[in-house]
Amino acid sequence: MVIRTPDQRLRVFISSTLGELAEERRAVERAVSALRLTPVLFEAGARPHPPREVYRAYLAQSDIFIGLYWQRYGQVNPGMDVSGLEEELRLSAGMPRLLYVKVPAPDREPRLAELLAQARDETSYRRFRTPAELGRLVRDDLASLLSERFVSAGNPALTAPRRSAGPRPLPVGATSLFGREREIDEVAELLGRPEVRLVTLTGPGGIGKTRLAIAVGKRLRDRFDGGTVFIPLASVTQPDQMLVGIARAVRAELAGGAPFQTLVTQLREGRWLLILDNLEQIIDAAPTLDELLANCPGVAILATSRTALGLRAEREFPVPPLPLPTEAPLAELERSPAVALFVDRARAVRHDFALTEDNAAAVVEICRLLEGLPLAIELAAARTRLLDPEALLLRLSRSLDALGTGAVDLPERQHTLRATVEWSVGLLEEDERSLLEVAAVFVDGWTVDAVADVAGIDEDRALDLTEVLARHSLVHLDRTSLGPRPRMLETIRAFVAERLAARPDAARIRRRHADHYCALAGRADGPLRGVSQALHDPGQDHWVDRLEAEAGNLAATVDWYLANDPARLPHLFRVLWPFWSQWDHLGEVRAWVERLLPTAGSFDPQARAELLWTAAATAREVGDDPTALAARRGLEPLLDVIEDPYLHAAVRLVMAWTSNMVGDLDRASREASASLEEFQGQDELLGTASAALTLGSLETALGRYDDALRHLREGDELAERFRNPWLSATSRAQLGTLALTRGRLDEARGLFDEGLDQSLAAHSTQLVSLCLAGFARLAWMEGDADWAALLAGAADGLRRRVGLQAWPMIRRGEAELAAQIREALGAERFAEVFAAGTRLDRPEAVAAAHGDRVAGSRVR
Repeated sequence: MVIRTPDQRLRVFISSTLGELAEERRAVERAVSALRLTPVLFEAGARPHPPREVYRAYLAQSDIFIGLYWQRYGQVNPGMDVSGLEEELRLSAGMPRLLYVKVPAPDREPRLAELLAQARDETSYRRFRTPAELGRLVRDDLASLLSERFVSAGNPALTAPRRSAGPRPLPVGATSLFGREREIDEVAELLGRPEVRLVTLTGPGGIGKTRLAIAVGKRLRDRFDGGTVFIPLASVTQPDQMLVGIARAVRAELAGGAPFQTLVTQLREGRWLLILDNLEQIIDAAPTLDELLANCPGVAILATSRTALGLRAEREFPVPPLPLPTEAPLAELERSPAVALFVDRARAVRHDFALTEDNAAAVVEICRLLEGLPLAIELAAARTRLLDPEALLLRLSRSLDALGTGAVDLPERQHTLRATVEWSVGLLEEDERSLLEVAAVFVDGWTVDAVADVAGIDEDRALDLTEVLARHSLVHLDRTSLGPRPRMLETIRAFVAERLAARPDAARIRRRHADHYCALAGRADGPLRGVSQALHDPGQDHWVDRLEAEAGNLAATVDWYLANDPARLPHLFRVLWPFWSQWDHLGEVRAWVERLLPTAGSFDPQARAELLWTAAATAREVGDDPTALAARRGLEPLLDVIEDPYLHAAVRLVMAWTSNMVGDLDRASREASASLEEFQGQDELLGTASAALTLGSLETALGRYDDALRHLREGDELAERFRNPWLSATSRAQLGTLALTRGRLDEARGLFDEGLDQSLAAHSTQLVSLCLAGFARLAWMEGDADWAALLAGAADGLRRRVGLQAWPMIRRGEAELAAQIREALGAERFAEVFAAGTRLDRPEAVAAAHGDRVAGSRVR
């Protein structure tokens, strides 16, 4: 007799007495069917054959055995020594079997009690109380077997005898893997070392840990003569289920003993690579894995988990996001892993999708917005079925929920990005989850002292909790010059921020965040200005770098104060302006100032002066002369009431800058001289050097070369004393301009070279452009009009890309130079070469300034 099912699905034999467990049998039948397996149950009179022959035939052609037991031993039929219930259990030897015993059982028959005692010695069983509980247990236990022994067994003839089989083959990827060659090499090299037996790939959900692990397994399978085995554990919740899953995958028979000992027996000989996928929900199993490695010297484990296992033998390998694309020609963009992944997945839903000049910028920005997270890129690409990349980018910039759902063969927890984040957050303890939610208020990372302050806990506790979050891959650590910096991927932070917004203390947390960074800026004030007592601050050399690391948090602070407490902002603007102006943040600052200026009359004189000073200084940098002059008019009546000596001198300096805008160089010179005198009396290095350099520049324009040289050298010496590359670059560029004015071309070239190096160290586009403009004038004076036009265009292009313009006096000089070059070259040739210069990026422009004719010829 042969049992056949049309779809050849795996058969699960269900053994029990018929009457007392009728509800339980139905619950198990439903659980088996829900997993798309075929339940096989003996029913009295169901076939025209003797009962014993029927259940023996059923068992012989089944794949999994489930035994249900409560109080009855069952009927012993004529010619038998045992009941059918016991014989079915005996006949299941060698099959995967799951046993369940109902409790309580006050009237359990002695022979059943004896049978269960014997079964306990050979195979563990689980207890249950209700049919519903039993159904859940069966679903969970069967799930751990689905992709192990039987999934890859194919469809052999149902009457074929059982044969021993090797380990289950590695899964075949349904999609291509992009940009992981380096990671595959590094993990394979790690596992090739004799002393490395356990490598854990960690990272947030959707980073690509599983695909990377399978790729490494395929690379290494020839090294492991026992086998390279993939064991999916996402549905496993207990360590003993993990052992059963491993045993099934390596074809170890569990009938004869406990899973661990059976597994050790199977793995003791030969070399094995076990790929354990999704271990994060059973971290408690880590000691068992440690013991397995100790007992099986030929076994190596490659695990994937959102959480490191915490074993001494473990080598953690954090899986990074895909490299982000940069501006490049279309052919190079197509080779970018993130872009290639997007295009590949987009073609899966739109066969004619192609990367073009029209959509490339949107695709690149989508990959950047999603920070190279493969799952997020795949979900986004699937949206191209209905949305072009430009429309998709617009939706994503509003909400990451626009990513929608993924392919049906993705794990359920990865059907949406929200689901994968919630899966990870659900694994946390309450205090860990609370700190994660607090951390969502930070932008582009934080420091331990900052998150401790905002969360209202001590730093040691914050450090411990941050380490836990890092182990769960919800936080990763950026390696910076200032040390490790915790950060959340923006794709994770966006969803965790929703949890923060729902908290009753969300407003308090946001205020504490703003106040923390306002206080941080206050501590930076002295070092940024070069106040003498601050020069010995051990962190003085790092303050600008630290503020740049916190630029996102400082911006969030300003936004919060604008909405909730604007009175704090004028002083904050004045304190941070030296940093903002150096690091090209003035476009953002300008928008903040414009929002606050209409309320200037509501502030006290000191705050009003700080706000107007910031407005004037910022407008000068971005070329907004009308706003700068309007701010000057507001400052003039405040000069007599400003009590802060530093601010008073700074206001005089900004007046010199604005007088220059209207061409009144004599007045500007007097104002700069007064500012310099005030700053010198305060021992303010930044202010003193800025005033000296402003005065020297004005004196150069007025033809007072000896005075100009004296003041420019004074500024240069202060810059050296202050160890400030921004001031050094300014002084060298202006000294170079003075040398050109006096006809000393070789001296000017050396000064511009030094200034360019310093401006790059200062990260200042304004100063890089200032030096390029100097080189353009030098090229003109040496008779190379083409080269002068190219460099002038490069200076103009770099400034405009960050929203800046040349300072007023330099602007006039550059306009005069451009007119001379245009006359020499002709309007058409000048426009062509100047435009080519505007297209140079910073490295190309610097190379051109240093005489790289090859670089220049590419755009000429």
